Amino acid sequence: MDFDADKKREAMRGLINITLFEGMVLMAVIGVYFYTQNIVHLVGGVIGSSLIFAPMFVRWFREHGAAMKAKPNSVGEDK
Repeated sequence: MDFDADKKREAMRGLINITLFEGMVLMAVIGVYFYTQNIVHLVGGVIGSSLIFAPMFVRWFREHGAAMKAKPNSVGEDK
């Protein structure tokens, strides 16, 4: 198996995990908003989740950004 493909697959898996976790947190925030009907809970939850997940996305990009930008090996391809 290609090393770059493994790195890219690992990077995508990490990004999907972060995104799914953020989605669950935002769904909980929306649930609290619907339960309380208080806009402060919605705004606070969105700001809080941004403060939590923005560093995760930045860290992911620093660790895996190069793997995502890498071009696939084109040796042996005819054009």
